[in-house]
Amino acid sequence: MKQPSETVASALTRRHFALWMTASGLTACGGGGSGEAPAPAPAPSAPGPSSVSLLAGGLGGSGFLAGTGTQARLPWKLIGPAFTSQGHLWFTGEHLDVQRIGKVSPDGALTYRTPETELPAFVTGGVVDVQDRYLVAIPVAGLGPVRVICTVQGDSLEILAGLATDPTQPDVMQDGKGRSARICQFDSPVLAGDGMVYFLDRTFLGPHEMLRTLAPDGTVTSLLPAPVGSRLVLSPTGAVRKFIDAAGHVEWAELANTAPGVYAWNLLPSNWPSGSAVPLAPVKGSADRYWGYDAAAKTVAHYALDGTRQNARQLPGAPEAAAANPATGQIALSIRRDLPGAPLFPAELYLLDPSPAPTAPLSAWVGLPDQLGHADGVGDAARFDFTGGAHAVSEGSGPLFVAVGAGTTYGGAAPPVRTVAPSGQVASTALPYRRTGLLAIAYGYLLTCDRSTNTVLRTPKNGSGTVWEPWVQSSIFAGYGGLQVLRPDTTGLLWFATRTLPAGGGGGSNPTGEGTSLIGTISATGQVQVLLGDPQQVYSAANYPPLAQRPWYLDITDIAFEGTASPVSWVLCNRTVLTSQGEFERYAPELVRLEGATRQAFALPGLDIHRRELMPYQQLCVLPSRPGQVFLSGPCGVYRWTVAKDLELVAGQADPTPGGVRLGSLPASLNLVKFISPGPDANSLYVGSENSVLRLNLPA
Repeated sequence: MKQPSETVASALTRRHFALWMTASGLTACGGGGSGEAPAPAPAPSAPGPSSVSLLAGGLGGSGFLAGTGTQARLPWKLIGPAFTSQGHLWFTGEHLDVQRIGKVSPDGALTYRTPETELPAFVTGGVVDVQDRYLVAIPVAGLGPVRVICTVQGDSLEILAGLATDPTQPDVMQDGKGRSARICQFDSPVLAGDGMVYFLDRTFLGPHEMLRTLAPDGTVTSLLPAPVGSRLVLSPTGAVRKFIDAAGHVEWAELANTAPGVYAWNLLPSNWPSGSAVPLAPVKGSADRYWGYDAAAKTVAHYALDGTRQNARQLPGAPEAAAANPATGQIALSIRRDLPGAPLFPAELYLLDPSPAPTAPLSAWVGLPDQLGHADGVGDAARFDFTGGAHAVSEGSGPLFVAVGAGTTYGGAAPPVRTVAPSGQVASTALPYRRTGLLAIAYGYLLTCDRSTNTVLRTPKNGSGTVWEPWVQSSIFAGYGGLQVLRPDTTGLLWFATRTLPAGGGGGSNPTGEGTSLIGTISATGQVQVLLGDPQQVYSAANYPPLAQRPWYLDITDIAFEGTASPVSWVLCNRTVLTSQGEFERYAPELVRLEGATRQAFALPGLDIHRRELMPYQQLCVLPSRPGQVFLSGPCGVYRWTVAKDLELVAGQADPTPGGVRLGSLPASLNLVKFISPGPDANSLYVGSENSVLRLNLPA
């Protein structure tokens, strides 16, 4: 239902109106535009020190940030941790579809290999051999279930074994040296006392596992079968054992070499409890004890084969990987805390001594847990939970309004909208946040939207409201995903935009339905006016305009307004590029500048964000004190754009693989940026990251 338009009053608003209407008739995408380039922006007032500081909340998150102890960030999953004889811990870290190799020194200093050693997905194994080399198994693209075992050599990987292929036999194992060997899996690898690496291998259709050895020179030899589900564990003296717990029955067996080239599994007497304890590593110096994890009790303890247990210790979560330090007897546990709805909760490394359990609670050795939650207070005494998403809005020197999704700490209930004062004081309002909406401030109200009813809601900005009141309802708001932008211009007039993506899919979160692209205004009296776009036009993969012919406003992500004598509007577009079959291929980000009848389009560099369905840039922000400067948020960074210097990375990282927040002078690190908004003074921004509200003091 299209509501009647109103007469636009002020001269400045009329110029905004002409700006959009004139620009709508221009040819779109990618071209320059009419008029001359704007004059260089005047110098802003002198900012404070350029830095990132914590305003409110608690840092903590996952990523690939080097550092010592809790200053470092670990990815959400650690694969194949293993100690060298000198006490250095190697591992393969995985976050989303990115994998990197990390190394922790004995004093807890974490470093990562350079991007040259970024790994493909599905890396398995991880073991240190007798020459103190860290080995990992990497899948070979296009060759089915084939892996190569590589050694880490500085910033590169070198193949030690594996690669033999036979197109007529795509699912076989083959013994041999170096590249003449064929390896399908590299599971449960261990370095035995005889200097050989033992591992389990299995073809895709194989009925059982195969115990195989890897010699230091890369020779692979198959020994004998093992049941599917077996786990290799060393004895305290370095002998190879297998453990299996299946159908309520536990079996321990030790590998025996009965004759030259002849091997067998010798069963061991055992009363190991079925279904309750998983062996992790032998206890150094013991007669026959193992570190074992009890999932039901969430404890790690020393277990004997006869089932007796001692030195139990409570853990903050389930250990996903473990490695024993052969020199000290300590065991490193990679733990992700069990929080519903937080699949990417960061890993932490804990280091346990084999001595009797201490009475003090365990503390993380490397990595920082997410300090998320819901707590008001000042500065780092406050807690936020951004895991379910976050929106924020501010104006002038007033407070920042923050709204979050249900996250992990609210049990699915709608958490309240909260305010962050420039002093860092966090307080909760009486308003529950509707996760389906946005946040905006206009006409003295705090605004959001209800996408289920296509209604803009409002409540007094001064905090006197306790409920969201329905204000404006329109079918115009019902494009794909509802309203994408809700923001006032410099005159106070409220603008809205819907953004659509083409039909045709392409996987991930891309829509498969149809949509429209509209830009319009909502007056103080609630009148809706569409200025650009046709509510009756439906785009699909069949008629979505090609990139070179697309109206510039079709893929709006955000808009921002500058209040100069001649008002300027900035539009962030993440244009959708389709394949010849009409399917989603990638985004082509673009910044559009509108001033009167002048329109200019500036292509923005794409970001290798590893997931093509994610938009490279999400949000725009301008400051009255800095005309001509536009700030954009990326997945892990904040950027500044000017005509003179184009796009500059202000804080964070250009490589948007999640890193971590490192406070201090710029350039500083950021992680998974949730929002940006005008800061507590004229030369700063609020930035949401790692469940914290940060203050970014901008450079000159």
